[in-house]
Amino acid sequence: MQYYDEIFRFAYYMTGSEDAACDCTQETFLRLIRFYDTYVEKRKFKAWLFRIARNVCYDYFRRQKEVPSEDVTLGRMPDKAEPDRNLRHLERGQVIRAALEKLPRMQRDVVILRFYHELSIKEIAIITDSKIPTVKSRLHQSIGKLRHLLNEEELI
Repeated sequence: MQYYDEIFRFAYYMTGSEDAACDCTQETFLRLIRFYDTYVEKRKFKAWLFRIARNVCYDYFRRQKEVPSEDVTLGRMPDKAEPDRNLRHLERGQVIRAALEKLPRMQRDVVILRFYHELSIKEIAIITDSKIPTVKSRLHQSIGKLRHLLNEEELI
């Protein structure tokens, strides 16, 4: 399938588990088949498919009796065996999220799409309806601003 690898990568990123990502990916495509007749906007198929995948991942967490934290949606799940490391990871994640929130929306979107969803510059340009040089510029500017903001927090 055309989008299988992307959906798997997204599910793995969301769940932090290869087994859960496999299950969520399969469920995503089952729901795609089940609800395809409700799909209206043919131009935005990829966004619709990713929305299904996100909902499947959230359903996975509900079945596990866990609520996905921001750390799950922005990186790997913390390791339960190392509480001190988890606390540092959570604190660092909160500082990074706070720094991201200080960026202008277009710069923040480019950073999230590039580093959290591992999309190419070309894909980001298509998603944001921008030209490739504009995406590169926004990415460069946002990295500089993040570096400055994180240096203030002494994380870099």
